[in-house]
Amino acid sequence: MDGAILNFPSFLQQTSSPVEGLLIIVGEGEVFSHVDNNDFMWGGEGDRMVRQKVLFDTPFLGIPLVSVGISGIDASRAQNQRFHLRAENITCFGFELVFVTWGDTKIARASATWTATGSQKRRMPAVQDIETLF
Repeated sequence: MDGAILNFPSFLQQTSSPVEGLLIIVGEGEVFSHVDNNDFMWGGEGDRMVRQKVLFDTPFLGIPLVSVGISGIDASRAQNQRFHLRAENITCFGFELVFVTWGDTKIARASATWTATGSQKRRMPAVQDIETLF
């Protein structure tokens, strides 16, 4: 499967704590753009994947619940649209956003939204903890 791991994209994040001990982080942004350089999601065929590492602005006390969704898709109308989006490798510091397509589908660019909900972290992690996360 063709694929790429892209490090820490610039997802806009909003953090809220509606009740003590609960942390909710909502993020939004572009997962990839492959049309300008004819990269594999746009120019390729077969099984293809992009993994984006997402680092939470504020870490959680434990592993949060993460839900993801497509907020934008730019794709060729000449082929069927085949794709799915999921969250993997979820930790209290972040997760990987995984976008997959297959067959002859041509995806120029994709954007996603995500929400992470969990217990609020009471102290900031050490720098070495974040560096070893991914």
